[in-house]
Amino acid sequence: MKSLEPLLNLQHLCVNEKANDSSVESTKKTESSTTPLSLDEVEVILGYEFKNKQLLEEAFTDASLGEDFSNERLEYVGDSVLNLLFTKDQYFEYPDLSPGALTRLRAANVDSDKLARVAVKHGFHRFLRHKKPLLEDQIRQFSEEIQRYPLHSNGLVDVPKALADLVESIIGAVFIDSNASIDIVWKV
Repeated sequence: MKSLEPLLNLQHLCVNEKANDSSVESTKKTESSTTPLSLDEVEVILGYEFKNKQLLEEAFTDASLGEDFSNERLEYVGDSVLNLLFTKDQYFEYPDLSPGALTRLRAANVDSDKLARVAVKHGFHRFLRHKKPLLEDQIRQFSEEIQRYPLHSNGLVDVPKALADLVESIIGAVFIDSNASIDIVWKV
């Protein structure tokens, strides 16, 4: 494979994912903390500084919070951008694969399990603003369970969809903030 650094280490994750203990510890710390964390730390994690900080706030705001905005629209954008990025990369990376095989490969790389693992690996779940009473326990359980299934759980673990949605909304926010630059999104 090429040495491209894909979006949020997603492709690397699909090849060589290992959930680390710190992700479980960060989940436990989140449960006991009621003070919201600064989104400035997210910019450090991403290595990208937002021109429009409202997009960053929107990306981390679940609809359950009841704000005038949520991450749903950015999730929609991020889903499309993520598919485009993987389609482009795999088209050039695997010139002999049929369209059907490329479609299956892309689907295997952008499923909810993999995206949720990205959220946990980078600690993004710690910044998600929501009012879902069971979500923190679901994230903690997911963080623990993926250690037993380091590559993929193949449906054996309940994946908190909010985590996959969060990663897609981050991708969407970077895409919009970067004036629709897929090159910048790919580098992030």
